[in-house]
Amino acid sequence: MANFQSTVKLDALAMLQENANKDLRPSTYGATLAFNDHKRDVILNFDEFRAIEAEPDLQTRKVDYLRRDTDTVNSSRSASLTGKLGTSTRSSLTFVTYTREFTMSDDLSRANSLGAARIMAGQLKNARLDLAADIETDAVAKLEAYLNTVQGGRTEGTWDSTNNVMEIANDDKEQYFNYVATGMRTLDYNGQLQSIHTPFANSAINYQMAQGTGNAVNMQFQYPDFDMYTSSTVTNLSDYKWTSYAVEVGSLGLVDWVPAKNRIGQEHGLWDFSVIPDPMGIHDSGLALAAYKTVADSSSTGGNTQDAVTKYELSIDVAFFIPTITTQKLVNKYGLLSS
Repeated sequence: MANFQSTVKLDALAMLQENANKDLRPSTYGATLAFNDHKRDVILNFDEFRAIEAEPDLQTRKVDYLRRDTDTVNSSRSASLTGKLGTSTRSSLTFVTYTREFTMSDDLSRANSLGAARIMAGQLKNARLDLAADIETDAVAKLEAYLNTVQGGRTEGTWDSTNNVMEIANDDKEQYFNYVATGMRTLDYNGQLQSIHTPFANSAINYQMAQGTGNAVNMQFQYPDFDMYTSSTVTNLSDYKWTSYAVEVGSLGLVDWVPAKNRIGQEHGLWDFSVIPDPMGIHDSGLALAAYKTVADSSSTGGNTQDAVTKYELSIDVAFFIPTITTQKLVNKYGLLSS
């Protein structure tokens, strides 16, 4: 028969999607989602990372991709061919381990009217929220680190060379995303685009998406080009109404990883190692859960002198990846001026 804490964990996992506790509401994790959505298209050896057993091997595994080569275009055929060899690039991924601890008391859980399973669900969700906030912060930092610092041929707006932002005038706000898309096409990003933007940009998106064919002006034309992501973590400069990062689909990827002992489920002495599904549905490798069972005196807080206590750690390793291109960088930043 399953022990008490194992049963509590199973019940807690079933309760994680409850919506009654608004103090546990998640933020918007648009940058993380943008990296996650097309990861297998960007990191072609994605599954090789997921199968790695040891962290040192994880850090040394590489990602290979092709590079742009230019050469002379000749005006006549030749009997002596001298074309150059093509080039590729091998990049390392930098993995960061994110961990969050919490403790469950058998005595205190039994005495609480919410019940052990619901308390456990709350602990798991709180831990996941803290992990998500740190991961999102690093995702936005990765976008900023790979920011294009060149205006190129873009004329839809004014180039701010200090912050590397294409600024779009407030008078042009109704065509903001049209200008972003046009600017990206000017830089030869001709595929589907991703926009990671501050929440206030949704005020324009929602309004303009409602201006359909029955309206005097149909503003929906500019949105089919975009997959839209909202991030409360993106910094908005004081003189901007909103800020957005634009990339072509296929530019962002991430790898998430949990240790092998968690993947297979392993008990070792007082330790249990397992994986739980990501309650937010982002990381398909799940989240590693380590549990350490011990005894503590909780009589001062309403328990007994011999309280069965389980200490937990929720964790995941994540690496964000943006390929390095020959000229410029893949991420372009835009801002709508306040006035």
